[in-house]
Amino acid sequence: MNVPASEPVAARSSFFSGLRGRLLILTAAFVFLAELLIYPALAGIYRNGWLVQRAQAAQIAVLAVEAAPDGRVSDELSRQLLSSAQVVAVVVQGEESREMILAPSLDLTGAEIVTIDLRKQGMLDPVIGAFGNMFGPNGRFLRIILTPDMTHDVEMEVIVPESALKTGLLGFSRTLLVVSLIVSAVVGALVYFAIYRLVVRPMQGLTRSIVRFAEAPEGAEIKTVQGGSDEIQRANVALQAMQKTVSAAFRQRKRLADLGEAVAKINHDLRNSLAAAQIVSEGLSQSEDPRVKRAAPRLERAIERAIGLAEATLRYGRAEPPSPNIGAVNLVPAISEAAQEGLTGWPDIEWKLEAPQALAASADPDHVHRIVANLVRNAARAIAEQPERKCQGRIRARAFQQGEQVVVEISDNGPGVPNAVTSRLFQPFSGSASRDGAGLGLAIARELARGMNGDLELSSNGEDGAAFTLRVPAAA
Repeated sequence: MNVPASEPVAARSSFFSGLRGRLLILTAAFVFLAELLIYPALAGIYRNGWLVQRAQAAQIAVLAVEAAPDGRVSDELSRQLLSSAQVVAVVVQGEESREMILAPSLDLTGAEIVTIDLRKQGMLDPVIGAFGNMFGPNGRFLRIILTPDMTHDVEMEVIVPESALKTGLLGFSRTLLVVSLIVSAVVGALVYFAIYRLVVRPMQGLTRSIVRFAEAPEGAEIKTVQGGSDEIQRANVALQAMQKTVSAAFRQRKRLADLGEAVAKINHDLRNSLAAAQIVSEGLSQSEDPRVKRAAPRLERAIERAIGLAEATLRYGRAEPPSPNIGAVNLVPAISEAAQEGLTGWPDIEWKLEAPQALAASADPDHVHRIVANLVRNAARAIAEQPERKCQGRIRARAFQQGEQVVVEISDNGPGVPNAVTSRLFQPFSGSASRDGAGLGLAIARELARGMNGDLELSSNGEDGAAFTLRVPAAA
């Protein structure tokens, strides 16, 4: 269970292999990817804006020409107007005539001209056109057709060099790339610090606590994480509950191991003492006193059973517990004999057994004796310890066959089992209704019953007494 101190991976992990570095990289990558996804739309918007600007500059140049005397300007002024508007030529269409207002400043003979009608632009045309202009061949010109809003002309054609638009698009793309990288880095850093404070740092503290607990599960504690999200707090509470349960289990296992070793030593000496007592009881059986003769067989059987239990305890410490010696047993005499042993010391308590004369079960008679004697002894002790008791104590037993099982019900008119221990009544060292009880008797009784393919349960409980039900297979 223990984890070596050199094992924790968190101490050796690099920045980018941990959650912090991965969050930073993924956040920056996602922001940059979002910028890439919207880049085509932004490029289309830039292209249309550039074309509209050239058209507006051409309209201003046309207004300057119309304001000149006779509506004409010299070739030198025409070239200046076209140069300032970044336009090659401007043609206007009137109601009845078509006229070139500004003559081409360049020779367009043989040049490839791409027509762009701003009046018929679809949703995807700007995006497709932007990539077509950016990666088109050099030397082309663009014919922009529009309806002018500054003049009274019906239509205007503006011819511009595509190289100017291509240069603008490339510059816009570089600027957007730099901005995207900066935004990705800034947003990634902000998200990183937020996630680090809310998740990573609390998780690191939780991980360190888990590692310490793994190194010393009997004593180390998982500390409360400060801050963090609700999920981290719930995980911390769950881990603290688990730590308490596991630590208690380890401590109980250690106590049981120490107790087992002590019991083995005690049973070794007890077996020797009981062997000597057995020899003495055999001598007592030779006595002529009738009272001794009546008590001697019971004393011998009790000593033999005690020796068997001591030897079984010693064997249990070395290997698996012995399997029950199951056979056909008449439960009526077995229950009566066990009840007599259980009532030793409480002769005033009334005992009654309701059962047919012969009730055969497939069980181990020794185990049945131990279970019934334990139940009767517990009931008698509870009745005797009940304060201010006025009525006589009674213990009743019913035995009958029910289908393929034999049922034995043992009830009393004592104070009942306290509610505080009913949930752990059959857990070793946990649920004892007696003040001086160790909490082992009922746990052992249920284990013996289940070893015979049966079961033992608390069938009823209240202020007027408790009842236990033992079920074992019926004999074929």
